[in-house]
Amino acid sequence: MQNKPLDVNYCAVNKEKILSSKPKLNEENLNYFYNWLIERYKIHIEKDIKKSPPPWTKDPILSKYRFTNVRREHDKETKWLIKSICENPSLNYENKILNIILFRLINKSKTFEIFGPINFNNLDLDEIKEKLSTFSKGNPKYIYFSNAFYTSGPKSTANKLFGKKNNVTNMIKLVSRYKELQLMDKIRESKTQKEVYETLLKLEGIGSFLAYQIFVDFTYLSDFPFSENEFVIAGPGCKNGLNLLFTDFSELSYEEALFWLRDNQNKVFRKFNYNPKEIFNDLPNEERHLNLMSLENCMCELSKYIRAIKELGRPRIKYDYNQRKI
Repeated sequence: MQNKPLDVNYCAVNKEKILSSKPKLNEENLNYFYNWLIERYKIHIEKDIKKSPPPWTKDPILSKYRFTNVRREHDKETKWLIKSICENPSLNYENKILNIILFRLINKSKTFEIFGPINFNNLDLDEIKEKLSTFSKGNPKYIYFSNAFYTSGPKSTANKLFGKKNNVTNMIKLVSRYKELQLMDKIRESKTQKEVYETLLKLEGIGSFLAYQIFVDFTYLSDFPFSENEFVIAGPGCKNGLNLLFTDFSELSYEEALFWLRDNQNKVFRKFNYNPKEIFNDLPNEERHLNLMSLENCMCELSKYIRAIKELGRPRIKYDYNQRKI
C-alpha cells in the first residue's frame, strides 16, 4: 500500500527522537526474528502463490504450527474482507465502513456470508434472524465467532444494551447504534489517522487493539484518505515481541520502536544480506519492504515463535495436512 493523500507522516510519535535514537537489540532474538520473517514469507509464496503441496518449510516450528502472515492482507479473513466488502460495488462508502466494523466484531467470513454484507440503510433484522436460524438448524455445533481478535468487549456491551439473546444479531444492533451516533460524520471530519482511531476508540465496547485493527481495515478502501503506513498502535502481543527484540529502547515508546525498525530495517538486517526486493517479490516494487502494520503484526508472531522454540508455550493451531485445513 502506498501513502494516501491525507497521511500525516510519523503520526502521533516523535519523529526527531526516532531519527536520532540508538536503541540496542537482542542479537539472539534478532536472529529468530529474521528466520521467522524469511520462512513465513516463503510459506506464503509456496502455499498461496505457487499453490505447492505442504510442507512449505523445513523450520520445525513453522511447519507444525500456523502463524499469521508477514503481511496482514495475505491472511484468509482479511483477503475475504477486501474482496467482499472493501471492493464490493453494491455497497456505498458508509455501508462499507459499517460492514468492516461488523466483520471485525465477528471476524469469521463463513458467519458473515450467512446474512451479509448488510445495507444498514434498510436493515431487516427479522430476515437476518431467519437466515441465522435456518443455518443453525443444519449446523448445531457451528461456532459463529473467531477467537483471533478481542471481541469480548463488544459482546459484553451488546448484551448489556440488548439483552443476552443472540450474539450475532446483537453485534448487528451494536453497529447500527454506531451509525445512529453519526460515526460517518466523525470519520469524514478526521484530519489525521489518530483522530479516526480515537473516534473508533470512543465507540461502546471497542478497545485499543480492535480500534487499530478496524482502522487498518479502513485503509483497504480506495476512498479512505489514510494508509496503514504512518500510524500504528502496538497491541499486547506486539509489545511482548518488542520486549524480546529490544534490550534498550533508548526512551522510545513501543510505537516509536516500530517506526525505528521500519526506518532502519536495512541496517538492522545487514548481517543477513537483507534483500527486501527479493524476499517480497510478489508485491509491487514500491511495497517491497516491512511497513508499520507488518512490523506490528510480526512482533506478535515473534513472541509466539520464540516461546515455542524455548518450549515456554506453543501456538494454538496446528496444520492438518491430512485434512488439508490450511
